[in-house]
Amino acid sequence: MTPKMLVFAPTAIVLLALDQATKWWVRGHIALRGDLPVIPNFLSISHAKNKGAAFSALDDFEYRLWVFYAFTAVAVYVLVQGFRQLRSDDRLQAFAMGSILSGAVGNFIDRVTAGEVTDMIKVFAGSEPLRGWAIAHIGTNVYPIFNVADAAIVVGVGLFAVSYFLEKEPAPEGAAPAGGAASTSTAE
Repeated sequence: MTPKMLVFAPTAIVLLALDQATKWWVRGHIALRGDLPVIPNFLSISHAKNKGAAFSALDDFEYRLWVFYAFTAVAVYVLVQGFRQLRSDDRLQAFAMGSILSGAVGNFIDRVTAGEVTDMIKVFAGSEPLRGWAIAHIGTNVYPIFNVADAAIVVGVGLFAVSYFLEKEPAPEGAAPAGGAASTSTAE
């Protein structure tokens, strides 16, 4: 098994399992719209449902599920094709792609089984002066509630972007390798 697969597969499997386990736990232990404080005035576990995409986009659109199914299919296809083209030792991008895949599949499972996604991670500014500042400048002191799948997608996309910008351009053909002389031979 290649190094990239040793990172990609466990990342996707573990994050998907964590996503599904947290959703199952929340549905079984916290009433809808219920709230379990974790860090007072900052973080709580809340039971929320989302029929739409991020920030409830498309939640009233009649064909939203078909749009989400199609988007997920395209995303999975692009991820698989991208993964196949990765260098075998590209662990960072393999981790990023595994994260994105787990998030896409995790929310897809919710949409297929329930027609909506279970969200539970609530981050908010509950204390002054941050609470007042957030309301005055952002319009709310609560970040939209999200789940492990959403976080995996965001982290994966972020890592993918970072790895893209950190990747060195390949040296032009015939250029000198680090610490060596340029090649003068030609292929015939």
